[in-house]
Amino acid sequence: MFLDSFRKSVINYIIAVEDGRELRTPLGSYFRAFTGAFFPDMPFTFYFEAQNKPIMFVYDATPIDRRSGHALFIAHCDRIKANILPITDFIQELADAGYITVSPVDFRDRPALPPDYANHWRKYKQFYNDIMIGLSFVCCAHIEPTQKLYDVWTKFNADRLVS
Repeated sequence: MFLDSFRKSVINYIIAVEDGRELRTPLGSYFRAFTGAFFPDMPFTFYFEAQNKPIMFVYDATPIDRRSGHALFIAHCDRIKANILPITDFIQELADAGYITVSPVDFRDRPALPPDYANHWRKYKQFYNDIMIGLSFVCCAHIEPTQKLYDVWTKFNADRLVS
């Protein structure tokens, strides 16, 4: 398995979550969003209307009448969206190769919309099927690394110390 820095970051985040740590990295924003939580320090999160109908909510504390226009919002969301498929595809690859165990969870057990969400979160729904399937897979699952992933992670960290 080829491990570029992006894939190494995904592995580091999966290991950190399992070990009870949270990494504050750009990829960390995606993994936090996959949980469906709604916290003001999160730039975005994912909510599901149905099993295969994700919505990305982007945090925006700007009063509704002063928010950026639709085109700027869509451009911002497209930049966020660009990393979703590489992350979800790699997690699927890790699962297929036995590096992680994926246990499905019911999407209805995810966090509910906060009562005032429209005042603080902007809605984005323009996902193609491949991204919707990837989000459903990752967001509606419990991911647990296997010893095989820990071995790769240990080797990666040992190689970094030597170089």
